[in-house]
Amino acid sequence: MKSILKVLGLSCIFAFIVVCSHANAPMPYKITGEYITIEPEAKEGETAQSENNTEVETEVTPTEDPVLEPVDLSEATLTVSYDTTNAEGETETVMLYEGPYQENFANVVQVSEPTEVKIVLRIAEDSEPMTINAVIGTDSDVRFAYLDRPGPRDEFLLVGSTNQVMNPENRFTLSGDLGFLGSDITSMATVSVRASYFDDEGQRRLKSWGPVLLKNDSFMIQGDVDGPLMAYMYVSDGNNYFTSAGVILEPQTDLIVSQLGKQTQELSVTSGNGYHSKLVESWQHDSNYISMIEAYAAEFDQYLIRWEAGEPEPEVPDDKDADVAESETDTEESSESEDVVETLIPAEGCEDAVAQESNIPDSSYTTPQYYLLQQKAIAFKNEKLVEIAEGDDDPMARYLALQFSPYGYFNPRTQLDAMQQLVDMFDEQFVESTLKPQLEQLEMSVMLAENDAALIPGQKVPEFTLADYDGEDRSLYSLLGDKDIVLIDFWASWCGPCIADFPELKKLHTAYTDEDFEIVGVSIDSTDEDWLGGVDEHELPWINLGEIKGWEGPVSTMYGVNAIPKGFLVDSQGCIYKKNIRPAALKEFLVDRYGLDESLEEPEVETDDAQEVSS
Repeated sequence: MKSILKVLGLSCIFAFIVVCSHANAPMPYKITGEYITIEPEAKEGETAQSENNTEVETEVTPTEDPVLEPVDLSEATLTVSYDTTNAEGETETVMLYEGPYQENFANVVQVSEPTEVKIVLRIAEDSEPMTINAVIGTDSDVRFAYLDRPGPRDEFLLVGSTNQVMNPENRFTLSGDLGFLGSDITSMATVSVRASYFDDEGQRRLKSWGPVLLKNDSFMIQGDVDGPLMAYMYVSDGNNYFTSAGVILEPQTDLIVSQLGKQTQELSVTSGNGYHSKLVESWQHDSNYISMIEAYAAEFDQYLIRWEAGEPEPEVPDDKDADVAESETDTEESSESEDVVETLIPAEGCEDAVAQESNIPDSSYTTPQYYLLQQKAIAFKNEKLVEIAEGDDDPMARYLALQFSPYGYFNPRTQLDAMQQLVDMFDEQFVESTLKPQLEQLEMSVMLAENDAALIPGQKVPEFTLADYDGEDRSLYSLLGDKDIVLIDFWASWCGPCIADFPELKKLHTAYTDEDFEIVGVSIDSTDEDWLGGVDEHELPWINLGEIKGWEGPVSTMYGVNAIPKGFLVDSQGCIYKKNIRPAALKEFLVDRYGLDESLEEPEVETDDAQEVSS
């Protein structure tokens, strides 16, 4: 993307003088601001290089995209404040600056120690506030920018670096030069770090540092942590996350980000010591792993070229190197699942469902070669982490290794067993506040997996009663009784793949209603407003039931719902014909059962089979 960064100097300079309690000389701290405009990609009159390297103007079809107009800052206001607790224990807000956000203004305030402040910008009185959290009174100045991107994606963020250190003894630094990503990325890229942790009461909390806009391709993020903490660094190109990396943050640790091998799909993060070196560098800097990632990245680039050209994927080579490496735990889990399927006897009256299940097509989606290569690298990484999680002498190293989910997200039983072994290795406070909440979550995951494994073709779905759109309680089996085939569709208003399936499901519902085909939608939204609003917005014509308890509802738990959309195709007796069925396979089943309806157009486009998975 050709981007023009036009820096309009606002010269927003605040001088903050630190008055030290030990009579040290006052230190000035500055907050500076700038306004950066990213012009949209040129549409007309672009210049290109001819064969003799002379610039020629190319003819580009005009578009209706509006010209990017500068943001009107005439009514913009800026505030700088922090919260403090008074003698009565009440929270008070101290305003360091409050006034217009315009050119050539300055203000002098005083702080006596490092202070976490909120910098809030309002473009207009009725606009939503944009907030930056920063620390003043450190050894670093604060520099921010209003980033005017094309479209409604403007950002208010720090530039180049951020120092959010309140306790210097617990400081960590993450920095790097990302010039190897290319100017099209670095000219608008931001870097942020996010971590999830548990407080003393066992409540999950989120902590973030940044985002920071790259300055001359580089960034530096400084913060503090009480102890080792697993986190993720994200690099965004303005549209979405370009890449990410898992890191271990520790007090007094410097982490350096650089290129890993000859590819850019994954970043190298090096500390040289501490838990990050022990856990991450042990596999990431292994030459075998680097070769795997390079192979994956090269194949992914070729996949994108073929995809843009509309070319089909080549046949996957039939050799061991192309296969996904499986860990012993993955193999064991697969075998256990197959044993469960083989030993379950069809429920009474469901023998026909078992016979018909083999005739229902699975998705025709072909796994790309790049994905297989990526899974091979992941398996290599997980093998290294499992060695640490199961045998290291340091309990914290074992705990941190488990934070990377080395057994796979769909193998919670093994993860639970490994986590339970740590209970006797830590003090009571750590067990109660950190291990116990994770053990409870893993136990729920195991229950979901077991419930899901039991609901296979030939078994009956559990009965339940939920309120419908009009607030009337409806039992599932009362709805099944007068229907031939019913799709039970678990969804939510926020689920993109669920929504993407609706157009095709509507066509099938309309085409085969007279054949006694029905859809029963079960929303797992968290509020009635979201559920009913989603039904109205997408004009869902079938029976809509709501279990408004998010992922933790008893019905979704009984059905082993850990990802949506999740569909169960059943008959009037509740016998399962197919689960996790998507529109293309459903259509083929209905056509085979009832014949092709004239209202169905050919060819139909299958929606993305990717699923939203709970974290």
